[in-house]
Amino acid sequence: MLATTLLMTGCKDQAFVDINTDPDALTEVPPANQLLNAIINVHDRDFEAFYDNYQRIMPWMQYSTGLTGNGQNFTQVYDNFANRYGGLYTGVGNAVVDMEKLIEKLPAEEQLRYVHIIRMGRIVKAYYAFYVSDIYGSIPYTEAFQARYGGTLTPKYDTQQALFATLDQELKEAITVLKTTPSAPQITVGNLDQYFGGDAKKWVKGANALRLKIAMRMAKVDATKMRSIVQEVLASPADDLMSSNADGWVFVAPAAFNNGGNWSPAGLRASKPLVDFMWDTQDPRIDAFFTKNNYSQANIDLLIAANPRQLPVGTKEPARRYVGGFTSPDQSVNQQNVQRFYTPRILVTNGNRTSIDTLSYIQPRLFQAAYSVNGTVGTGRNYFPVITYADFCFMRAELSAQGITTENAKNWYEAGVTSSLDWYDILAKDAVLPDYTPMTEAEKVAYLAHPKVAFNTAKALDLIASQEYIHFLRQPTEGWATWKRTGFPNASSTLALPNLVSNGATLTVPRRAPLGIPAPTEPNYTNRKAAYDEMAKLPGFGTDPQDATGRVWWDRP
Repeated sequence: MLATTLLMTGCKDQAFVDINTDPDALTEVPPANQLLNAIINVHDRDFEAFYDNYQRIMPWMQYSTGLTGNGQNFTQVYDNFANRYGGLYTGVGNAVVDMEKLIEKLPAEEQLRYVHIIRMGRIVKAYYAFYVSDIYGSIPYTEAFQARYGGTLTPKYDTQQALFATLDQELKEAITVLKTTPSAPQITVGNLDQYFGGDAKKWVKGANALRLKIAMRMAKVDATKMRSIVQEVLASPADDLMSSNADGWVFVAPAAFNNGGNWSPAGLRASKPLVDFMWDTQDPRIDAFFTKNNYSQANIDLLIAANPRQLPVGTKEPARRYVGGFTSPDQSVNQQNVQRFYTPRILVTNGNRTSIDTLSYIQPRLFQAAYSVNGTVGTGRNYFPVITYADFCFMRAELSAQGITTENAKNWYEAGVTSSLDWYDILAKDAVLPDYTPMTEAEKVAYLAHPKVAFNTAKALDLIASQEYIHFLRQPTEGWATWKRTGFPNASSTLALPNLVSNGATLTVPRRAPLGIPAPTEPNYTNRKAAYDEMAKLPGFGTDPQDATGRVWWDRP
């Protein structure tokens, strides 16, 4: 055993020597493992979860608020915002390129077994490049990821317009290859593909949905190109398009995946606009989205017994236990007075202080399945959506409502609402949300018939965007994008989001990532500055690169 151990150690040492003398060499990793690495790195992003979603986008979009509401300057962008950029170059794109380079080193006949997995990787890379550019604009892409393979160390920046065109072509090529019977049996991907288990047909559906999403970003800047892509995608055979929640592009992970640290959504309180709308319409997702407050009859009785002056004797549990906080800073200042009965109370029993909480939380296990509730660590599963079937349905409903297609907007809208209800029902049960009651068919039918939900051609886009907004609670970056694309929800829409007013002045919500100022000493300074100078010519770009209230190419009034 000792001799074997020494031999193994010696082999490992020699391997390190070989790697150090050949800086372009990669350790012997099965190529398919790099697909898994890329997929995991799309979602294993705790800084992005906390600083981007919890701290900025969700409050901006009025999905959530803090205990005392939003602060006077909460729309200002400080450090640690926009964490997605680095992931493209140090986790996702580089892993996909490494996979292809590993495959290139295989014998020619063996390479034929990898044509499908190469396209799966390219679809992942295309999605994440789109996701980064979506709020950054111009980024390095066509010349990126090649430095370790003899490529340039100073890649040029692709404009967003050029990048979207490149990504669309890459997706089209991937779809074509994945639909073609390969000349050799393909390797078994299995669990290394955490989206679709190596199912080429589902990758085709996902890629077509992504093409549609990218095209819709172009509606106000290149309507002709957008229409061309939409018509091409929707002319595909039915088997090439999503048709149920089972086709959704979603990463599902065990509770341990995002346990601890920056993943914790502990401080997220429900927002009044969203809670009120869902309560008024009897939305069956309400207990999947929010927790009940602590104003149970048992807590009220304890509070009265401990200090009768805090509440009148005989006070009863309110019929409504879902209560959201005000989102506008000026309203938040008076939140306790306005809410009257829901003013926070403190129960002191044997010297122990217990908060009788007045506001609901965002369901924490919706965002972190391992979240501890009453001392019990969660054991459910986490869902990280990329493009769900509901998302796909709402896109088709939008396109029809805008006259871009001749499909039935009502049918696609109702399919989107129903699939969203079903998806959150699945998610809630899999995440083991506390106090969740599974939905019934009667609840779904009643919800679709509610006057604020039932389809109405006269306000079709308002209704569709409002339901998209609700659906994107678990994907707030897309809720943000929907608001930028459509202008909904707003202060007068079906689901009304009030103007955010601070000290009497209406706040401006950010629309893009602030861009760091390049230093002349940077190796790629020339290309970076040229990209910024070109973006500065875009309408509404902002006062300077760091102005987050400015716009990228696709984002127009």
